[in-house]
Amino acid sequence: MVALPLFKLASLFLRHVSKYGANRIKHQAHDHPGFRRFAARYGQAIHQLNMRMSVALLRDPEAIARAKEKAEAPTVKTEEQIKKEEDFKAKHGFTASQSRTNRPSNILSVWKRKFRPLPEAKAVDLFADVIGDTFILTVAMVLIVYEWWRSSQKPDHNSERIKELSDKLSELEEEREKRRCAKRAAS
Repeated sequence: MVALPLFKLASLFLRHVSKYGANRIKHQAHDHPGFRRFAARYGQAIHQLNMRMSVALLRDPEAIARAKEKAEAPTVKTEEQIKKEEDFKAKHGFTASQSRTNRPSNILSVWKRKFRPLPEAKAVDLFADVIGDTFILTVAMVLIVYEWWRSSQKPDHNSERIKELSDKLSELEEEREKRRCAKRAAS
């Protein structure tokens, strides 16, 4: 008969209860004024990072290469077009040494770009969700590590059985060799 896996049931219960702890953290993020300010600030930081990563991952390298080739293609411009382009460069911080494809880092870099901030309530919700999920994940990881450590402390029954069988096999082989030697000596 298999014993009831009490540890596994307890860990499942603990993981379930940790969801209530995460919900409590989310509730406190809205109610406590100091924690709300902290959550709003870091919620905005998480939003900015999330947006930057989304934009960076959605960039199509082939489209960028095609645009660069198109920008480098020679064109004939009128004086009016040249003047408009120089005014645009002056307005947006281009220097004379920068070409079309070598734009200033504030236009090209996604990582330095600032996206529109979230409303405070949404920023608090975002941070609270991240902290709540982190709490649940931490509880689950601690339980998994504890289970691994607990199982590594137990003796391995299979290896013990293999060792016993190999010892028994070596004894039988020795006994067989002794019998062969005894038969050879008798004949």
